[in-house]
Parts: sequence; C-alpha cells; structure tokens
Amino acid sequence: MKRQLGLGLTALLLTAALAACGSNGDGTSNGGNDTASTNANAAAGTDNGAANGTDDAAAGGDASEPVTISFMHFKSDVTDGINKLVEQFEAENPNIKVDVQPVKYDDYYTLLKTKMAGGDIVDVFTLNAGGQTKLFHDGGYLEDLTGKDFMANFDASVLKDQATDGKNYIMPLNAGPIAVFYNKQIFSDLGIEVPRTYDALMAAAQKIKDGGKTPFALGWKDGWTLGMWLSRDLPSNVALVDKQADFFDKLEKGETKFADAASTKTMIAHAQDLYKFGNKDQLGVDYNGAVDLFAKGEAAMMYMGTWPLADIQKKNPDLYNSQMGYFPYPFSNDESLNKLEFNPDASLAVNSKSEHKEAALKFLAFMASKEGGDAWVKNTNTLSYVKGTSTDIAPALKDLQPYFDNGQLYNSQAYITTTIDWTTQFSQYVQKVFFNSASPDQIIKDMDDWVSKNHK
Repeated sequence: MKRQLGLGLTALLLTAALAACGSNGDGTSNGGNDTASTNANAAAGTDNGAANGTDDAAAGGDASEPVTISFMHFKSDVTDGINKLVEQFEAENPNIKVDVQPVKYDDYYTLLKTKMAGGDIVDVFTLNAGGQTKLFHDGGYLEDLTGKDFMANFDASVLKDQATDGKNYIMPLNAGPIAVFYNKQIFSDLGIEVPRTYDALMAAAQKIKDGGKTPFALGWKDGWTLGMWLSRDLPSNVALVDKQADFFDKLEKGETKFADAASTKTMIAHAQDLYKFGNKDQLGVDYNGAVDLFAKGEAAMMYMGTWPLADIQKKNPDLYNSQMGYFPYPFSNDESLNKLEFNPDASLAVNSKSEHKEAALKFLAFMASKEGGDAWVKNTNTLSYVKGTSTDIAPALKDLQPYFDNGQLYNSQAYITTTIDWTTQFSQYVQKVFFNSASPDQIIKDMDDWVSKNHK
C-alpha cells in the first residue's frame, strides 16, 4: 500500500546513522509524474517479454549453491498472496529459498531502519518511491538497478518517475487507484446516483445516514488510514483548486505555511465531514474492522485502494461479484478536476550490502517478468507495472475503465515534494478538532509552529 510518508526530524537523524554505516550518496527524488503515459501503461501495456536476468549476476555466491534470501515487505494485508508468489518463484528456482518477513505498514519503516542501522542485512525489501527511497539511497543501502535486463519490462516514464539522481534504485512493483467503494444495493434502494462533486458526496452521505445506514467505513485506529486520506485531500485541493502546485516545495524551503493555504481549512472541514458520517468509534476501529463493516453491508462507502478486494471476496462473494462499485473521490466541487487518483504503491529494492545479490536479483527478475506480474495481479488483486500484465482484478474495477480510457488520471503524491512528515503530525492534531478540544485555526497554528521547530 502507497501511503505518503515524509521524513521529519527523526528520519533525518536516522539518515546520519545510516550513512555512518554505509557509503555516501547525494541523490534526490524527482517526485514527478507523467500521469497519462505512466498510468496508461501500468493499466494496459504491451508485453515486452519476461526478463531472464542472465546478465544481472552480482557478487555474492554461485547461484547453483543453495541460498536463502530475506524479503521484508509492508504488504501484510496480502500476506497469503505474496506467499503464493514466493512459492512459485522457489519452484522455478529450487536452489533459492525466500525468508518472507511481512510487517504491518505502521511499524515497517521503523523496523527496517533499525535493522539496517544495526547491521541486520535484509536482502530484498519494499520501499515507497520518493522520500523513503532517497533516505535509504543516501545511507548507501540500495543496489543500483539501472540498465538491468528486467528493468526493460517497465515503461520508461515509470522508471523516470521513480528515479533518484537519474538512476533507478527501486523496481516498480504495483500501482492502483485510491477511490471510493460503494454498495450498489444501498445506493439503489435510496435512489442515490454516483456523486461527481464533493457536495454531492456529502448529500449522499446524509441520505444514507437518514436511511439508517452508516455512510463511511472508517478504520482510523490505524494511523495510515487517516493519513492516507489527509495526504490526498490536501495536495489535490491545494494544487488543483488553489492552483498552488509548488506549495509543498515552498513549505520545504520555509517560504510558506499551512496557514497560507485555503485548502488547509478545506481539508480539516472535509475530515470533520467524514468523521460525522463515519461508523461509531472511528478511532477505535482498525483497517480490518472497516473492511469488515463494508463487506457486511453495514457501511455504504469506503475510501480505499484495491487492497481489501480479496478480503471482501472471501467475506461477501455476492457483494464482490455484482453489488459493489468504485468511483473517484470527488475532492472538489469542480467536476472537471475530480479525476481518478492513481498512485504507485510498493517498489522493490536490493540491499547493496547483501551477500546474495545474484539470488536477490533473480527474485526481482521473476517479479518483473510477465509471469510474475500476472501472478502478482492474481494473488494480490492489485495492478502491476509490468508491461502486458492483466488488469482484470475485480468486477468493481470496470467502473473505472472510462477514466483509464480517457486519460482522466492524476497522482496527488507528485505534488508532495517535502521531506516534512506533516501527515503524521496533522493526523494527530486533527483529532483534537473531532473532539472539540481545539479549533481548526489552532491546529493550523500548531502545525506551523511544529514545522518551524522541527524542520530547519
């Protein structure tokens, strides 16, 4: 799952710790996004063939000798699917065993940084493109993948978007929409049409609430779920409604504040709306609990990526097969701006200090092949960046096809060019507004004070 993470003071201090243990680097994340070509190719590319990885052998032993590589990932929501992928890889590479280490996303980077700084080598691991990739690159922990045979199986624009200092240290793995699942039966019973503007979304929520149902399934006990929403509503509104596409760049440089952006108050107001129309105890229900509420038909809508599809299919096949739809989150009242949010999620990296690089690179080559890409789609119900892979992951995704066909796609995360971990902090402050212990103006001031104190 792609959830935006800034670096903040703590992570910047960790950079020094990482750098002290490894080689130096001076790469920068470009953070850009050629959305039309990137997403079109991610959704429906042309088969470029499976990479064989034969010229990708690196120092670290003879591939004919039995070897075990460690693979740590933050896709714990699809652990079973990833295990099936690994089993397929191991069947084709009997001399390579993969020690799979799934970690819950909220704990992932803390644990990974601790392992790296302590000399506990993880051979292959997932990273988010952007700030986190730069952090581990600067610490000297990422093998350069530029020009590897298997990298040719990805569109050039995708590789460019995920490059650091012009080179590729991570391999694109998957991407997907972040949108709103909805219960078609509830919408039909209440005479609700799919909302195309924010006001229409709130009107639908009110009608659902009046009809005795919960409008939104919220699992905000898990910090990333609230942070995921905040980190998309704000950049979408500040860049596309306020026309301040460089807001986060200026925030990084100390040239602007949250108080200077009208969309900061918009985001807080929107968060209050969701809280108002959410299930009971939103801050006590976790991600799995929210998925369960939606799967049971107790909540009419759920803002989420495609990650819960397999779980919904197990819990309610009828909902999954024919009674569930998916529509773009309408963050504004300008319908022309409310395109489909499409973000990169997990990417793969090889530890530059691995003693088993050849085996690790073989694993990446498998994941970059059409066979591996199709297996990823089948087993995780998310889209693969590998050219030519299947896009048929769930009936609900058909609702989004017109947006892919017409190029009505965008990536809000491309606007977040700051290393400030504002999402985590704002997620904490906005809860004060929910409980009426602080006003929107007060938490905005607190945010700006926090940035001034912790980001020099």
